[in-house]
Amino acid sequence: MPPCSAHWRPRLVAHALAHGHTVVTHELPSPSIKKIKIPNACIGLGVKCMTPYEMLRVERARFVLGAANS
Repeated sequence: MPPCSAHWRPRLVAHALAHGHTVVTHELPSPSIKKIKIPNACIGLGVKCMTPYEMLRVERARFVLGAANS
């Protein structure tokens, strides 16, 4: 079962809550109460949640291409 399956979603948010981590996901909050997405759960529990792009900005990630080895 892939780690992003519905089986792992509650555990991911619970782990972040228990250890003070931030959840990084491509999912966006859903206005529907029938389909709870990771950001909705994070908002409900007060867990910080961000997109991968926000995480890269916060971490000030830099991608540098090196010289090709010949």
